[in-house]
Amino acid sequence: MPRRFKSAFLLLMIASTAFGQTVVRKGPIVRQVDRILVESGDAKALIEFFAADLQLPEAWPLAEDQLHLSGGVGAGNVTIEIYEYAIRKRVPSQKIGLARFAGLALEPYPLEDALREMKAEGIAYDPPQPAISILPDGKRGVAWTTVPLPAFSNSGLSIFLHEYSQAFLRVDVRRKQLGNRLTLNNGGPLGIQSVREVVLSATNVVQQRAAWQRLLGPQSPSGTWNPGNGPAIRVVPGSQDRVQKLVIQVRSLNQAAAFLKKRNLLGPISTSQVSINPSGIQGLGINLVE
Repeated sequence: MPRRFKSAFLLLMIASTAFGQTVVRKGPIVRQVDRILVESGDAKALIEFFAADLQLPEAWPLAEDQLHLSGGVGAGNVTIEIYEYAIRKRVPSQKIGLARFAGLALEPYPLEDALREMKAEGIAYDPPQPAISILPDGKRGVAWTTVPLPAFSNSGLSIFLHEYSQAFLRVDVRRKQLGNRLTLNNGGPLGIQSVREVVLSATNVVQQRAAWQRLLGPQSPSGTWNPGNGPAIRVVPGSQDRVQKLVIQVRSLNQAAAFLKKRNLLGPISTSQVSINPSGIQGLGINLVE
């Protein structure tokens, strides 16, 4: 091979190697679960249950716009957002008056870095969708950006990255403030400390576990993914791809069971957990553990 062609070949190999290095994954994508989304047929009643009856701190007050009614409460390490569409858009399986876990908003490490890491990992994502609003300084600007994740979502479940603009909201500060308020209130009558797990059911559990592993890295020995200080994620076999239930950590199962029994909300119990009767919370699945 002539010298000039050898030199060109070497330069091409060096350039190809350098390019390959730019798409190798270097770090984590998701900092933690930021919000658990709940669609309700009666959002006002469900928010009142969480905020008044369970005494969870208000993340933002119940508010209505042209599209939906929405409010949020803090559950120690994550926010639960409850909403109701002004124009009904229920999935076919949802019955009137019932609620469902509709999705998860995942806080990324800086979004620009997260998108680069997902591209390196081959994780499909839709184009970022910035939301323009009035910022605290009175100027218009980007309040938050969402990035849908189609491999994790379906018509009844929305999984997406969600990054607040620092100029709009310091989400880590809000979570800490809400967590402190819950602690000062001793977790309300149930003694809630945090949401330990979000349990997702999957029709193809092998495929879904592989997808979550690409997004979040290796599972823990107990079979969960544990991004940051938020809830862990567990994927189990099921007849639908959906959020099956929440597992909430409380100070005392005896205390929680006594409150639920008094309110006629006590569901099935065992030595290790207590459940809230779904009929009393619009069909939602919530288990309590110490």
